[in-house]
Amino acid sequence: MAAAVDDAAEAVGNLAVSDAAADYSATESEDEDGGEMPEFVPRARPAGRKCSVMAGVVKVEEGWTPPVFDKSEENKAMLDARVKGIFFMAHLTQVDVDTLVGAFENKVYAVGDILMTQGEEGDCFYVIESGKTDVIVDIEGSPTKVAEKDGEGENNFVGELALLYNAPRSATIKATTEVTSWSLDRTTFKTIMQESATAANDKHRAFLDKVPILNSLSDMEKMQLADALKVKVYKAGDLIIKEGDDGDDFFIVEEGEVVCTKNKGGVEVEVSPQLGAGNFFGELALLNDDKRQASVKATTPEVECLTIDRKTFKRMLGPLEEILKGQEYSP
Repeated sequence: MAAAVDDAAEAVGNLAVSDAAADYSATESEDEDGGEMPEFVPRARPAGRKCSVMAGVVKVEEGWTPPVFDKSEENKAMLDARVKGIFFMAHLTQVDVDTLVGAFENKVYAVGDILMTQGEEGDCFYVIESGKTDVIVDIEGSPTKVAEKDGEGENNFVGELALLYNAPRSATIKATTEVTSWSLDRTTFKTIMQESATAANDKHRAFLDKVPILNSLSDMEKMQLADALKVKVYKAGDLIIKEGDDGDDFFIVEEGEVVCTKNKGGVEVEVSPQLGAGNFFGELALLNDDKRQASVKATTPEVECLTIDRKTFKRMLGPLEEILKGQEYSP
């Protein structure tokens, strides 16, 4: 899964610089009119499979280990929270996050310093802890400020596109205040991302073989399903779905247990036994385009569910409709 389609990577590499202008051109008129400069959010490239956005495989020498740089516990906590909040790192385990946090190196830039230059090869990924930068794109030979990146903003990271897509830097990042940042080298970034994505996919693929309701799916269909799964974690007492709400996801319990309840006369009454690994719920609202028919609550200290969105569910599990409708406990 971590190895992406070669021709897609090549296309991105060839078009990265010109594509950058298209990505940010909509911000120019707002800046010229005196409006507030929007925060720089890279446009997501389409990917046929979850996590296969990662272009090219990094090969490391036998015995390679990620670097570790000293940092305070406060800085470790900050980086841990930042990494977990980045959408393309959502699949990482805590062990992976800890590895990345250890490998971040502190780098401070003065006003006017260049963090990265458009068109150059990307060698690192940055988390901006504090300070502000301009995002500058060469548009028809004219360097143009198209956005800002702020350590206090939601998207306080830069440099991922060149690493994810094996493409040249799509913009120049210039410090407009003193900037405190944390740099993660290319090899560590890609190696951990690749290994984590592959391990998660393999784990989920093996787990799907243990879900009886999916026995009729082919190996290829299970592989595609594993690639589409997203992980959601809940604590005891968490309400996973609520009776009467719209249904947008299908759930398979991977670890822990849940229970289904219905509101009867103002009292929540259990309508299922404890549902554990391999059990599923949430399908009827998707099959029938209806509201949730029951609530589902986590009952063990930690519950890990594999989820599939409505569109993927309809496309991949539609043929199982009659079997799914026949289940006794299906909120």
